[in-house]
Parts: sequence; structure tokens; C-alpha cells
Amino acid sequence: MDLSEVLKSPTIALKVGSLDSEDVATYHVHESVLIKSSHYFKQVLNSKFSETVKREIALSSPVDTPQACELFFDFAYKGKCEPKTSNPLLSYGEAYLFGEKIQAIGFKEYIYTQARAEADQKFRDLDFLFNSIKPTDAFSKPRAELLDTWGLLIEMIYEDTYDNKEEILSAATPSDAGTPFKDHLDNVKSWLETSKLDSFRGLLSQISAQYPLVIASNPRIVKLIRSIPGFAADILNYQLKSAVEEIEQKHVFELPHLYAVTRKKSP
Repeated sequence: MDLSEVLKSPTIALKVGSLDSEDVATYHVHESVLIKSSHYFKQVLNSKFSETVKREIALSSPVDTPQACELFFDFAYKGKCEPKTSNPLLSYGEAYLFGEKIQAIGFKEYIYTQARAEADQKFRDLDFLFNSIKPTDAFSKPRAELLDTWGLLIEMIYEDTYDNKEEILSAATPSDAGTPFKDHLDNVKSWLETSKLDSFRGLLSQISAQYPLVIASNPRIVKLIRSIPGFAADILNYQLKSAVEEIEQKHVFELPHLYAVTRKKSP
């Protein structure tokens, strides 16, 4: 984005925070930056809404936090952003939800990429610690803190994001007991390839599926698996994909008669 053109653009005040709170943060942002970075702001600023006339937009929903907004502004102006906090994963989750609300596709993709890199590293380290130390050791505190953050992210993301998957659980079993295994697997593979999953949901479910022992050590996350059907289904979704890939790599279809499902004859 050409800085000289940006500076020519008028600014608009964004008031961030609950309407019932006195602690409302005000940011003055160039219109051209908002229009280019967010479909939501583009619609508002190109309309005749009262916000445009007043030169002021109020952001007061639960996902509209100053921290998330500041990450978005950094990204909108600089093309990158970094949380100024000791818990970047949680900040990425909050920023992702804000990006979802304002329909900032580039921002969401960037946040997801950063969150995945952070989560992959954290859980690799955590898995090593889990297999190397006792829960009473000093290193158990960061483990507990990470899993607590993971639980918060699961609740946040699954409450405020959506996907179009239905009947995930039924896809795991053949509809007909006589269906040959290969045909059933082809059906599952086709369904998996066409189903859509929110990126951050995919991150949470995949990491959880990859580190089952670590996840199972946290009662809160175990409870979330039981109480949020979508989360449990997404974990199964990842496991199905992994199973399909593993089966194909082993070339089991070279001997299809070994994998056929047969009916028992009636007496």
C-alpha cells in the first residue's frame, strides 16, 4: 500500500469496548486502509449509514477487544503483526475471531498461520516434557498453563465460528453392513475432500488428535470433547483423514478380498 496515498485518505474514529463501560479505546484509522483490509468496513464506509456521517464506528461486541483491534491495525498498515503479551496463542485466537467478524480474509489467514506455528512448537515441547517429567516438577506449571489456554481457545473458537459439516459421525461407519471396505473408504475419502472446516477449528482439532495423551491429562479439555459435539467430530474428521492416508500408503487394495465386509449367513 502506497503510504502517500494512505496519508491522503481521511480518517475515521473506531471506538472499541462495551457501550456500558467507561473504558473505551478510540483509534483514528485511515479509511483507505480499512476498506482494503476488511469487507465489513468496506461495506460500512461505502454506505450512507450513520457511522459514515458521524465519522465514527462503535465496536462493542465481545470479540471487539483493543488487543485484537491493534493486531489488525498493525497488519493492515504493515502486513504483519505480533502479540505484545506472554500468551500469544490466546491473542491469536481473539484476533482470529475479530477477523471473522470484520471479514478480513488476509488478516485471518495470517493469524491462523502464526497460531499454527506457535501451537506446533508449544505442543512439541509439551509432548517432550509430558514424557520426561512428573506433574509435580517445576515444568508442570507451563504445561498446565498451555492446556488451560488450549481449553479457552476451544470454547472461544467453537462458540463464534461456523462450518458447513453435517453428519460427520455417520460418515465414520458404512451405511450398509455389506458395503465392501474399499467402496466405503472411497465414500469417506470423497466426503472428507469436499467438507469444509474453519481453519482455526482445524488447528485445534488436529493438534488435539496428534497429542491424545497430553490432551487426556487435562480434565477440562476432556469435558469439552464430551460437551462440544463439533469439536469431537472434528477430531474424528482428522483421524479419518489420517487413517485413509495410512491405508492408501500400505496399498491394501492389492488384495481387496482381504478387506471386504461379508455378511453372516442366516441359520
